[in-house]
Amino acid sequence: MILKRFALAALAATPFFCATAPASAEGLLTELRIGVLDHDSDLVRNRHETSDPDINLEARFASPDFLDWAFSPNPVIGANINTGNGTSLAYAGLGWTFYLTEAIFADFTLGGAIHDGETSRVTPESRNYGCRLNFHESVSLGYSFDAHNAIMVGFDHMSNASLCEDNNGLTNIGIRYAYKF
Repeated sequence: MILKRFALAALAATPFFCATAPASAEGLLTELRIGVLDHDSDLVRNRHETSDPDINLEARFASPDFLDWAFSPNPVIGANINTGNGTSLAYAGLGWTFYLTEAIFADFTLGGAIHDGETSRVTPESRNYGCRLNFHESVSLGYSFDAHNAIMVGFDHMSNASLCEDNNGLTNIGIRYAYKF
C-alpha cells in the first residue's frame, strides 16, 4: 500500500517535473512512457494474482558520458502500479534502444525493483517473491511515428534470480506509449 501511495504521489508530481525539466535532447529528461500491462499474464503461465491491469509509468534520462563504453544506455526509473490488490513495484536501471529500421526499434532494460508483494508465503492474492528487492528487466518492440511519438509492445519481468529461497517472479505483458523530448 505504501508503494502504491508513493507511486501515485510521483504520478501527481510528474506534470510539475515535466514542466520544469529541459525539453530538448540535451536536457536531463529525454523520454516519458505510459502504458497498460496485463498483470501476472496468463499468456506466460497460469495467473495467480489479480487480473486487474497495471499502469506503467517510466522516465528515461540522458545517458552520462561514462556509460559510452556500454552503448550509451539511458538511466531509467519507473513503476508498475496494480489497479487492484496485486503486487506493485518501483524500478530503476539502464535502458538500451536499438533501431532496426528508421522507425522500428528494440528496447531492453536491466535493473532492480522493490515491490509490495509477499516475501515469505504464497497467498490467494500474491505469489511469494522471496526478497523485497528483486531484479527487473523488460524487452519491447516498438514503432516510432515521428521524432517524438512511439508505441511499443513488450514483456516486463521481476524476479530474484534464485538469490532467495523462493523465486516465483512476476511477468507482465502490455503496450506503452512513449513521448521523446
